[in-house]
Amino acid sequence: MGSSLLGRDAWRAAAEAGADWIALTEEAMEMTPDVLHTLRTDVESAGVPVTMAQCHAFGLNDPREVAREWNIVRTERHVDLARELGAPVLKILLGEWIWRTMWPTATQWQLLVDAVRRIGDYAAPRGVEVSVELEPLDTSLVNDIASLTRLITEVDSEAVLANIDTSHMVVRGVPAAEVARLSGRVNSVDFSDSNGRYHEHLAPGDGVADLPAFVSQLRAARARAIAVEVGPFADPENAFRKVERAIRGTRSLFAEAVVPRA
Repeated sequence: MGSSLLGRDAWRAAAEAGADWIALTEEAMEMTPDVLHTLRTDVESAGVPVTMAQCHAFGLNDPREVAREWNIVRTERHVDLARELGAPVLKILLGEWIWRTMWPTATQWQLLVDAVRRIGDYAAPRGVEVSVELEPLDTSLVNDIASLTRLITEVDSEAVLANIDTSHMVVRGVPAAEVARLSGRVNSVDFSDSNGRYHEHLAPGDGVADLPAFVSQLRAARARAIAVEVGPFADPENAFRKVERAIRGTRSLFAEAVVPRA
C-alpha cells in the first residue's frame, strides 16, 4: 500500500529481515493457471514458503441461501488455493451481524456455525487447517475470545482452529490470560503491539500491549505459526525498516518468554 517493495521483492526483503515464512492474500475466484504459476515461481525465488493463505470470508451467515452458498463455495476455493500454494493454514476473517433486529441473532449464529463446519469438512481431507480470526469491532460476528471459543467449540472440527490477534485483543480490552481458554486450539497468531484504541498493528514496543504476557500465554497454548503483522503505514517508504524491527522484536520476546505453569 504505497511501499516500493511489492510481491517477490517484498518477500525477499522479509526474508532478509528474518522472516521464516510469508502469508498471502490473493483472490481465489480470480486465480488463473498463469497467475498461480507466477505466484509459485516468485515464492520459490524469494526463498520463503507460504505457510498461511488468507480469505475475507464475509457472508457466511447471510440469511439468503443463494448468497450464503456463494460465499461458502468461494471460501472452499480459497482452501484449494492454500493447498496449491503449499500453505497448511487458511486464515478466514468473518463478517458482521446482519440487521440483528430483523433477523434473529440465534439464527444468524447457527448459519455461521453450519457454514464454517462445512468449510472445515472440505478442508480436512485436503490437508488444510482453517484458522478463525477475531475482529475488534462491536458489529463483528467474532470479536473476543468468548465468541471465538464458542464458535470453535460448536463447529467441533479438527480442521477448524483459532487465530489469536494480539492487537485486536488489546483494542477489545481482552487480557492475555484469556488465551488459555483456547489452549491446544490455536494454529496461527497475528502478533503486534497496539495503540489500545483502534485497529492498527505496531512493532513491539511502539504501543501499550503487555506483549510479554501474550507471548507466555501463546507458548503455553502451543500456538504454531507466529505471523508478524505491521500496518497500515502512514509512511510506506519506511515499511521495510518497521517490518524488520517488528520481526526482530517479536523473535526476541519469544526467545525470552517464560511459560506459565498449569
